[in-house]
Amino acid sequence: MSMRGLVVNFPVAYAMGVAMVIGLMANSAAAQAAADKPKKECWETGLNAGLNLTRGNSKTLMLNGGLISEYKKNANEFRLAIQGAYGESALTPSGGSNSTEQTTVQNAKGTADYKRLFTERDYGYANGELVHDHIAGIDYRLIIGPGLGRYFLKNDRQSLNAEAGAAYVRQQLSGDVNDTVNLRLAQRFGIKLLASSKLWESVEYLPAFDDFGNYFINFEIGAEAAMTERVNLRVVFQDQYNSRPASDKETNDLQLAAGIGYKL
Repeated sequence: MSMRGLVVNFPVAYAMGVAMVIGLMANSAAAQAAADKPKKECWETGLNAGLNLTRGNSKTLMLNGGLISEYKKNANEFRLAIQGAYGESALTPSGGSNSTEQTTVQNAKGTADYKRLFTERDYGYANGELVHDHIAGIDYRLIIGPGLGRYFLKNDRQSLNAEAGAAYVRQQLSGDVNDTVNLRLAQRFGIKLLASSKLWESVEYLPAFDDFGNYFINFEIGAEAAMTERVNLRVVFQDQYNSRPASDKETNDLQLAAGIGYKL
């Protein structure tokens, strides 16, 4: 399993995790008080960013950031997410003085998801996703399609939903363009530990209808811990698997990103 695409090292992620626990404990009273405040209607938007920088014997730069905006009103739900990461390092040959800079991470992803509730728990959806990953050889990958879903849990504290539908996939891998029509099965779970702290998990499986050996699996698990009413610590782990990657590329890409989030 490749660790290419890891945008922060594990000591940093561990330290962020410890800080998250401290934040949860230190802010429990304030967060509980915030729970009694009236909720913002319709839109909820947040920004996040992370940085890992080294200088001296090593020279590296790792950046990650994104925006997540959610809209909920009556029978309509909309979610927009944009994220990206960039990393570079300078390599100095043993005994040499000249260093060579190379890009180690360069990816971007945008998703849009719309749900229309038919009942309190059942809904139809339409979503789209556009991905670029230079290191994985993905010039672009477009996924778009409709489907049906159901909330098995849906309240102010937690939600659990599952979806099934079809998706049109068009991608260019290292210059080669291909398209398929895929089945899409997805599941997402989220829970609020306190008023401003939460955990979430999602998984998505997309096999091609004409060849179930050609598929994608996207997995994500993340956590946010409130430091103030607007600022939080954020750690997200993502695993993206492509059974038919670009030529000379590995099937699996992992990414662990830790940083700061800000609620607008």
